[in-house]
Amino acid sequence: MKTISAKEAKNAFGSFLDSAQREPVMITKRERPIGIFFSMHDVEALIQVSEAFKKDIHNGIISGIADAEAGRVTECNQEHINDLKTKLRARLAVAAS
Repeated sequence: MKTISAKEAKNAFGSFLDSAQREPVMITKRERPIGIFFSMHDVEALIQVSEAFKKDIHNGIISGIADAEAGRVTECNQEHINDLKTKLRARLAVAAS
């Protein structure tokens, strides 16, 4: 992600917009991050991923309730948590590509 100061963004706005079309651009003021500028394409992709995750979470909850009611349960130990983290990282990698 490219980082530029608010002053640079103001003084070279056209270049700033061009950069944001290629990748997200973090804006800083006094060397502290104050915001990130995304292209509309990036925003649309983020919304799609967010909606997909919402559906997956909803379906997972419904499935989990049905499993619990049917007596199908898994102990939530460290091994299970690590397995869930691995699966989530893999799904995030696929969603990002």
